[in-house]
Amino acid sequence: MDQRNEEYERPSKSQRKREMSELLSTVKELESLSLKELETSIDQGLKQKILELQRINKGSAKKRQRQHIVKFLSKQDKSFAREDLAKLKASKMTQNKRFHEIETLREGLLIKQEKAFESLRESYPSIDMKKIKSLIDLAQQEDKDGNRTHYKELFKVLRRAQKSVL
Repeated sequence: MDQRNEEYERPSKSQRKREMSELLSTVKELESLSLKELETSIDQGLKQKILELQRINKGSAKKRQRQHIVKFLSKQDKSFAREDLAKLKASKMTQNKRFHEIETLREGLLIKQEKAFESLRESYPSIDMKKIKSLIDLAQQEDKDGNRTHYKELFKVLRRAQKSVL
């Protein structure tokens, strides 16, 4: 009777497979991260294993290494890798959102939308509007030539202004 109670207390085989499958998907997401993202988020042991996985080119060796990392994670606290991954995704989404905001603002400025100029003045009151207007004029001239140096410079100036506000 005691053996039956013990059997029901531990997770079923199906449950263990689901957990390992979730861990495998976590490992695949970790594998797709860049070195810089790995540096900031996860512990050193896991980072080394992920870097090793990224260096492997052969399919079966890659699969074996993934399984090795899954086993490593299953023996540790599983939540830390998921939490780190969730934090990374959130920060990446925020970073992408800011990037797209700057791109949209730049495009609005280039077509000389008055709304974009107002938004620029409200969001970044300390920005040098003369410099922005000269970069806009130069970028519009470049657009006809095919050169995009000032177009990129305008983006950099807007990004610096955004970082100074944050």
